[in-house]
Amino acid sequence: MATQTISRIDPMQYAKVMATMLAFVYLILGLLGTLFAGLFGSMLGGVLGNAGAGAGAGIIGGLITTIMLVIGGAVGGFIGAYLYNFIAGKVGGIKIDLQ
Repeated sequence: MATQTISRIDPMQYAKVMATMLAFVYLILGLLGTLFAGLFGSMLGGVLGNAGAGAGAGIIGGLITTIMLVIGGAVGGFIGAYLYNFIAGKVGGIKIDLQ
């Protein structure tokens, strides 16, 4: 069994991987959230007298939130990779065993 150390992560590549993974997760969660936001907006709009506008606002808000979460995940991954590279340079990287 060979032991190797991850000493550096390419921040841009890690950001792309994080954005892609989070896009799948947030697509499912975001669509569910958008559905509930549209339902809640419709109910609120019904109380205020305009159910269609409330549903539209809820759906648009849910879609914007989903997009922002994916972008935030990519930025977070980019920053996380830079932090990892900095810390790994000071204390060493993560050791993994390859079989």
